[in-house]
Amino acid sequence: MVFLQPHNALAETMNKQMAFQKALQNNPSYVAALAHIDMADGERLQASLLPNPNAILEVENFAGDDEQEGFDGAEITLGIEQTIEIGGKRQNRNDISNFSYRIAQEQAKSSALSVLAETEYAFVRAGIAQDRISLANKRLALADKTHTIVKKRVGAAKAADIQHTKADIEKAAAEVEKRKAEKELAIAQNDLARLLGVVNAADIDIEMDMGELPNLPDKQNLLDALDNSPQYKAQEFAKLQSRSALSLAQSESIPDPTFGLGVRRFNENDSTALVAGLSFPLPVLNRNQGGIKQAKANIIKVDAENYAAGLSLRQSAIQAWENFASSREETDNYQNRIIPSAQKAYSQADDGYSRGAFTFLDLLDAQRTLYEVQEAKLDSLLSVYEAKAQTDFLMGTHSDLIAQYSQTQTKGQTNE
Repeated sequence: MVFLQPHNALAETMNKQMAFQKALQNNPSYVAALAHIDMADGERLQASLLPNPNAILEVENFAGDDEQEGFDGAEITLGIEQTIEIGGKRQNRNDISNFSYRIAQEQAKSSALSVLAETEYAFVRAGIAQDRISLANKRLALADKTHTIVKKRVGAAKAADIQHTKADIEKAAAEVEKRKAEKELAIAQNDLARLLGVVNAADIDIEMDMGELPNLPDKQNLLDALDNSPQYKAQEFAKLQSRSALSLAQSESIPDPTFGLGVRRFNENDSTALVAGLSFPLPVLNRNQGGIKQAKANIIKVDAENYAAGLSLRQSAIQAWENFASSREETDNYQNRIIPSAQKAYSQADDGYSRGAFTFLDLLDAQRTLYEVQEAKLDSLLSVYEAKAQTDFLMGTHSDLIAQYSQTQTKGQTNE
């Protein structure tokens, strides 16, 4: 597994699809998960191998007295011994390693889905942070406009000087909000850069249409999708693996025989003969009682963890869906009802203040209300996409993209 080094910069404007591709290519967590698959594949290969035979060299009756002096009466044996695994040990080891491989695959897919969910949320955060800066600039321009109007009215002795001071305060507050929005954008860009494996976050420019809200998935479809989620499958494979581990522990109570075959040379008369042997441990003291007990307890543990994980997945799905539904409804209200009303109220206050029909407090209140509801709409929109990222993760929405990327990588490695 070759670790892909991060690039130093992103020169082009990035849309969400490009961000997903960058994340799958460079994200270190996903690269580590792919390496874990290779590790599990190595474990699977190792489990399938037979025990190595033992080479035997024995020399007897040498360096003694009289006729046994030197090697004249020596007996030299050359042979080989092989332990034969019985009781299904090798098959059980293969089953365990195969389940480890399947678990690693599902965990890698889960890691990829998690990375893409985090990437989408970070991408939207950066996009919304850019909108916050745009909103802060509009608020600042609005504050400048109000400041100019008040200044003229104060100069014409049509307004108290305190209104000029309040306009100064509103303008300063708008400048503070702009600096805050710029800081939020920098933080969002850094988070996105971390997920994309990019060093220079300042060059990330987000291209995203915030006008159309994402569709809310059907709640039952979301819950049904959990049965095919990689998290659920990994737990199911873990259950099967725990039972194979018990079978292995039980088979290890059966002793493995060792067969030996060799040739013995008698130097005394220059003759040779075959020798054979059979040995095996006597299962008197150690019948792997502890290993069997441990494996049985592990089945109970894994089953309990599997049940707890299922409950947690379901609860996360329900909560994510509820957050999605409520945030989407809230954002829709801000977008189609509250903000247009606030804009209308500000226009009326602005026009009325210029004609002397409204007080400065009326204008200032309308201006602040407009900014606050626009800011609240962005907060609500961010909640929508946070819930969307969570439901996408649980439903495996981007599974096809991950599979497509994996096939591309496999073809690329084959051509190298």
